[in-house]
Amino acid sequence: MTTININGQSHEVGADPETPLLYVLRDELALNGAKFGCGLGQCGACTVLVDGEAVYSCLLPIAALGDRNVTTIEALGT
Repeated sequence: MTTININGQSHEVGADPETPLLYVLRDELALNGAKFGCGLGQCGACTVLVDGEAVYSCLLPIAALGDRNVTTIEALGT
């Protein structure tokens, strides 16, 4: 199990540590705001904030998150 911090909450996920964050957000956490676009980090459809910095979630394995905080579109404006 890997623990990730999403929108101010900790989540334990069973995905392989090399799984891109985008798939965990959509498939395990039902956070569908980040979209699958190109899968190459070029279109920006999957963009999330990691410690306030915009990153492409389709390229970021969950193992690379460590204890950093992820903010998705679902949390913006609330």
